[in-house]
Amino acid sequence: MMNYIQGDCGSSKTYMTIEMIKRTDIPYLLVHSELQLMKQSAAALGDICTVISSETHSNVEYAVNQFLKEPTHRVLIISERAFLRISDLSLLKNRKIMLDDVVSFHCYKVINTEKKHEVHKQLFTSFTDLDKQYCTAVPITRFYDDLLSDIHQRFEFIDLYDEFRMNSNFFSTKIQDGHEVYRDDCNQLSIMAWVDIQKYVDAGLDMTFLANKFTESLLYRSHPSLFTEVKMSLRQRVVPVSERLKVYYFLDKKRFTSTFRTDNPSALPTIAQYIEQNVTGQYYYTSNSSTKGDMGKILTGQYISPNSRGMNAYQSYTTAVWLASMKPSPVEAVMCREQFGITGQDLVQAREFENLYQFINRSNLRDYDSQSEIVVYVVDREQAESLGAANIHHIDLGLEDDSTEKLKPGRPEVFNADDKKLRKAFSTLQSRHKGDVSIELFDKWCTKKKLTEQQVEMLRGMMK
Repeated sequence: MMNYIQGDCGSSKTYMTIEMIKRTDIPYLLVHSELQLMKQSAAALGDICTVISSETHSNVEYAVNQFLKEPTHRVLIISERAFLRISDLSLLKNRKIMLDDVVSFHCYKVINTEKKHEVHKQLFTSFTDLDKQYCTAVPITRFYDDLLSDIHQRFEFIDLYDEFRMNSNFFSTKIQDGHEVYRDDCNQLSIMAWVDIQKYVDAGLDMTFLANKFTESLLYRSHPSLFTEVKMSLRQRVVPVSERLKVYYFLDKKRFTSTFRTDNPSALPTIAQYIEQNVTGQYYYTSNSSTKGDMGKILTGQYISPNSRGMNAYQSYTTAVWLASMKPSPVEAVMCREQFGITGQDLVQAREFENLYQFINRSNLRDYDSQSEIVVYVVDREQAESLGAANIHHIDLGLEDDSTEKLKPGRPEVFNADDKKLRKAFSTLQSRHKGDVSIELFDKWCTKKKLTEQQVEMLRGMMK
């Protein structure tokens, strides 16, 4: 039985769940995404519960299994990672499982390595071709060789997932001097991994997911027929979020992506300097890990992670600054669409926009009785509009020109021979579809051509 309870950030989903647990004598398993939330719930539940985490046990997986075999408390609190490592699902049969803000049951990784033999023969087995581009395999998770154990650290995430989709050309071979050797034209392995949700249904487990906009999560979108909504009486705001927000953004024509950051290295520092010079009072901010150091040299606000679910320490703040991007690569977008029927925009909504919404809800928005205005700074217009507020303003710092593609100062952009050939091929595709190339077709075409992010962004400009 797979249920979900959907409610806004700060609407007391966790509090109501804990109160419900207290009123019963039923064994529960409470799963959180953050250690801080585990500690908060343990404090609220008191003596009826115990926490198993990396802080309390050296071997979490073993400790969880031992507890489930011989329980010492009615309620067990563990992390999302620990939950995904439970392989014997029969141990969970007699417990009600509550998963609080745990909705990430798939991941996408890009790994650069030349150790193809080790990956092909000793980290995975039972390879099966899915089509001409992708294959699947079964992971090997136990090692007795120090070298393999070292390599496996880069692939540690595979222990959490059941199914895998990888680019086949990483493993392609050729005959050289009478021997079969790996080709060296692709040393980048793209892996999409996901949990087989059906296994929990087949095991007859009683699971309930608690989340904001659960029906927009990738977990729900990939398996909507498995879930049933359960209503819970939750807190209601005095003033809707959209009416409390005043949102500022800096890019009106361009999307904020990793490619934009690379092509415009001075853009984020320029935005940060504006914020530091113009924002008065306390504020908290976030950025991608790759820019965190640079932003920290400019911004004096409080840094928090882009993934900030459940944090309650910033309820007095009325200004939030979001300088992060979580958009999928074209390869991930294609993999998700072909495996789950999920579009690239679905990924942006579930990942970037939901994390942005969670982020601003660390502020005074958590006070449902407050009517105070909350000021939010984001990078691009798409991010600003995702918040649903009417009070949106563009700040023009001269970070973009009027053309569809970024021009270099002083001279027109010159395309090399390969780019010209690529642009001509894409123009032919556009002509064949009368200029109406969908995002799905674009992503699939780019993936088939094995394009770099810079090439993808160049062609994206031709679609505008």
